[in-house]
Amino acid sequence: MKFLFNFSRENKIPIELIYINDAGKLTHRAVVVRNFTSEVILTLDIRKQQFRTFKRANILSAAKQRRGWKVANNI
Repeated sequence: MKFLFNFSRENKIPIELIYINDAGKLTHRAVVVRNFTSEVILTLDIRKQQFRTFKRANILSAAKQRRGWKVANNI
């Protein structure tokens, strides 16, 4: 996943995350990675244009977007 996070951060290209929060709710998000550590990932949610922080342990899946790449503006 580290390679994918670096790819998104350096190229400002969205990736898709499937995430489970602490309450057990699954979410599917298109995000651009801004920064990451071994424990958390700071991202920009493409649809809502808001910053989000995700725990790496709660990320179930991460992949390049399947609908084609869109370079994120205003980052």
